[in-house]
Amino acid sequence: MPKFKEVNFWLLYIAIVTVIIFTSIIIFYNEWNSNKSKYIQELSNLNRITAQNTLSSLRNQESILRILGKNLLSLNAYSYPEEGRKTIEEMIEVNKGLVAFGLARFNGQLILVSSLKEGVSLPNLMTNEKTRASFEIARKNPKMMLGRTYFMKQLNKWVIPIRMGVENRHGEFPLVMTAGIQADGGDTVLNVKELPSNISIQIVRSDGYLQFQNPLKIQDYKKSYNTPFNENVFRTLQKIYFESRLEFIDTNLMKGKTLTSVSYIKDYNLYVMVSMPYEVINKEYFNKLLLYIVLITVLLLVLYYLFSYSINIQNNTKKQLRYIANHDTLTGLHNRYALNEEIEEKISMGESFYVLFMDLDNFKHVNDTYGHQFGDQLLKEVSSRLKQLLIKGDFLSRNGGDEFVLLVRENQNEPIRNLANKILEILSEPIFINNNEIYTGTSIGISKYDEINVSSLDLLNQADIALYKAKERRNSYVFFSDSIYQDSKVFLEIESELRHAIRKNEFSIVYQPKIDAKTHKLVGVESLIRWQNSKLGFVPTEKFIAVAEKSGIINSIGEYVLNRSQKEIMEVWDILDVTFSLSVNVSPRQISSQRDIFKFWEIIKRSPFPREKFIIEITENVFIGDEQKIILFLNTIKDYGIGISLDDFGTGYSSLSILSKLPISELKVDKSFVQNMLLNEDNMMLVKSILNIGREMHVKVVAEGVESQEELNVLDKFGCDIYQGYYFSKPLSKEELINYIKTEK
Repeated sequence: MPKFKEVNFWLLYIAIVTVIIFTSIIIFYNEWNSNKSKYIQELSNLNRITAQNTLSSLRNQESILRILGKNLLSLNAYSYPEEGRKTIEEMIEVNKGLVAFGLARFNGQLILVSSLKEGVSLPNLMTNEKTRASFEIARKNPKMMLGRTYFMKQLNKWVIPIRMGVENRHGEFPLVMTAGIQADGGDTVLNVKELPSNISIQIVRSDGYLQFQNPLKIQDYKKSYNTPFNENVFRTLQKIYFESRLEFIDTNLMKGKTLTSVSYIKDYNLYVMVSMPYEVINKEYFNKLLLYIVLITVLLLVLYYLFSYSINIQNNTKKQLRYIANHDTLTGLHNRYALNEEIEEKISMGESFYVLFMDLDNFKHVNDTYGHQFGDQLLKEVSSRLKQLLIKGDFLSRNGGDEFVLLVRENQNEPIRNLANKILEILSEPIFINNNEIYTGTSIGISKYDEINVSSLDLLNQADIALYKAKERRNSYVFFSDSIYQDSKVFLEIESELRHAIRKNEFSIVYQPKIDAKTHKLVGVESLIRWQNSKLGFVPTEKFIAVAEKSGIINSIGEYVLNRSQKEIMEVWDILDVTFSLSVNVSPRQISSQRDIFKFWEIIKRSPFPREKFIIEITENVFIGDEQKIILFLNTIKDYGIGISLDDFGTGYSSLSILSKLPISELKVDKSFVQNMLLNEDNMMLVKSILNIGREMHVKVVAEGVESQEELNVLDKFGCDIYQGYYFSKPLSKEELINYIKTEK
């Protein structure tokens, strides 16, 4: 099949899907980063707020402790602790985030605690393991220090201790001011208002313990505040301390992976951590991702459908193109291309098979008479009938026009003969098209493949050569043979040379005199063509005319003979001052179709030759065409004043009923009858019958081939009108004809 450019839709689809998926991954990645960046920004803002709020709260508490400590020092609370109770009680009222104020001596002994009445036993902060370290640092430091968050039994609360030394005017620290920031409940000063539910705030001390966390379940307080912070996370926090910057780290602080924003409060050595579970980030991201995946899936499904549809169209188109490339659009049979491929395949497989080359005998006439659509219907019916004869393994094709080729796997001639006879039989039966009864036979040329080194072209050529031979008999079949091949070579050689004969002026015209039976004077001539070829030499007329008729050259030759004969005879008339009739042979092929009839008619009308002196000679074979149209044309010719002679009467297809319809003016007895009439009585009676028919039809009868006095005597006795033959004269050239007429005078 001819190659055509194809689009690999699946490859294109895969490429597009790959681009979409790759692009989607980039989009998903960017969307993830964008989503994460949004939450990072949110955490950053919360961290700044939390750190600022924490720093502000602690500075405020530090100021309160400093002022309160100075007041208590001025009240001599060191010696008289109860003198300061009123002051600290008032202070606790206005600082809701603080659970208690306390005053301790340098040795760690608490001497005054708000919310605890006098007489209650107070602990020593230096002897308590949880408070000793921070107290020891704070008692010598005028700057507020934060202790580890612990549970204060006396108050039943978790508190963040804040302490600072109270310096007197001598630079000594006799007292240590202490207070407790509530670490649980909603009143702590470290709370961030309207904190989102998915956010966790953690404040971590520099010693690795948790200072404050919100939110925190009650049951988790002890474990969270008494256990050192996650070691790996704390190392990361220490790095941030040295760089003093806002940082984001991934932690597992909220029962799962979290995104944490970390900042450092240098004044109080605290790390502020604001965390959000990745679950929250992922949830929003995955919601978007799910939407994107749905959209992309829909897109891919739509693309898949479109590509599948396109691929189906492409496959159907390929099938259609393959079918069109291998089949005849009119009959649905395989075409010439498929035929060649099939033959080559059979040859490659070494199969023995036959090629039956068929050509309809009467198709051109049907096509020209009824039109191409009618001819198409005929071809379809022929195809249908041929299909009925096919068996498995047979291959039938239309080779073009009215030619069909059948390949049959077989190695014996006899089955092929039987098949050929069946084909002839079914195609000889009438075909009914549009209420018209059509008869068309077929000629079959047969070749056989049983050798290697023979191509498909060779086999078809052999079958075609045999077909030409079969066409000579019509409605028959012929097997290819070497003798047929030699005949074909001669045919082709003659045809090749014949096509250039007119141009090379190789034709000559001779004239056979027609002699009046009564006066034995010349009354007319019949023009005959001769061919002397430089390569082939002299070629017999019947041989090259047969080739001309088969090859379609006959029309141009017929026109040449008509024009040259009329011209030369008119010249003879002028030279001798005489007139006589001119008969010109017309091949059945010259008037076999409407187109040929019209062309021939135009030639006659253009001719200056006197109509009453012009006779066309036709044979009975002319009726292989459309009988009615031919009779109509002949009547037109007669009405135009031109004579019509029926040549070779008795050798063709005509019946007496057809003969009665013909507008002939002359009937010619074939020379074979004349030359054989003296041999037996049957031939004698046949010639006599023809002469009687002529008289009954009131037409002149011409006897051809008169060569002896005996033949002349019999013809005279039967009443023949005109003679032709060597008894009177051989065919003469123009110059010889002039001399002949001069001698006759």
